Amino acid sequence: MNRWLTIPVSIWVSVSALYIATDVFNDYYYEKHNLVAEVETEEVVINDEEFDRIVENDYQEQVQCLAINIYHEARSDSRLGQEAVGLVTMNRVYDTRYPDTVCDVVYQAHVDRNGNPIRNKCQFSWYCDGKRDDYRDVEAFNEIYALSEEIYGTYHKIRDFTDGAVMYHASYVKPYWASHYAKTSRIESHIFYK
Repeated sequence: MNRWLTIPVSIWVSVSALYIATDVFNDYYYEKHNLVAEVETEEVVINDEEFDRIVENDYQEQVQCLAINIYHEARSDSRLGQEAVGLVTMNRVYDTRYPDTVCDVVYQAHVDRNGNPIRNKCQFSWYCDGKRDDYRDVEAFNEIYALSEEIYGTYHKIRDFTDGAVMYHASYVKPYWASHYAKTSRIESHIFYK
């Protein structure tokens, strides 16, 4: 009789732990979005000039996030390889399985109870690999930033040569998840999947 009771209890404990972990993650992840939603529900009147400034600031923030991601993921690749990483980032923005802004896609991560990314549990490895995230090669970053503006501004107008890829990995590794996605292409040092 005792054995039959322990199974439901252990299932209940597992489900509760999963619920708590999901709740903590959702609180962290959607905090910014909830703040925006609260502001949007208030009656706020802004003039055209202020609206243009807000749009421009958001545009610059999204392009900056795209550039930082390309820089850390593919700065040693050719322009084609860098563009492929940028396209994957943008493909995720327009895929319902991922967040809907570039910055939210780039910084998507599993977090600890304090809201800090857990090492090696991020969508893009550079973000939580424990290394510095600044960019030291300013010339390379400026070139990548210009490419990021082009990708961000022409997405949906150019051919996606990754064929809709939302995942990739370096060719010298074999991640556990690769068998769960369809391989679309190999571009230089990265293999792409959707």
